[in-house]
Amino acid sequence: MDVGDVADETADAGRAMAEALMKDSCRIEALGVVTTTDDGQDLTDPVVVYEGKCRVKPASTAVVTPSVNASAQTWQYKVSIPLGPQQLRAGLRVTVTASRDPSMIGLRLMLRNLDRGTHITARRMWCTEVSR
Repeated sequence: MDVGDVADETADAGRAMAEALMKDSCRIEALGVVTTTDDGQDLTDPVVVYEGKCRVKPASTAVVTPSVNASAQTWQYKVSIPLGPQQLRAGLRVTVTASRDPSMIGLRLMLRNLDRGTHITARRMWCTEVSR
């Protein structure tokens, strides 16, 4: 057995353990085509890119950005999903649909960056929630 085989086996075991920690559920959507209603309201039809198990945890504490009328607080989260063929990219919307932490259900995040690599154990996405 060569080093590459050992690395592959180790990554496979790590992926199984990472998936075992995914106790939340989330939906990842791309914002689709914008249509304007007769009354001038813009509506988007989202396209689901992924829906299933995930793990959501804070990546850092809130960052406060002051503005003229109010301040915006930005929270960073790391969202992990199983490795798969999903076409993920920055700008997708992540919604937590189920969680052991009831306060996270309905949480909406914007995907900012994601990890890629040969021997990673999960698809880890760096996301942001903004609240005003």
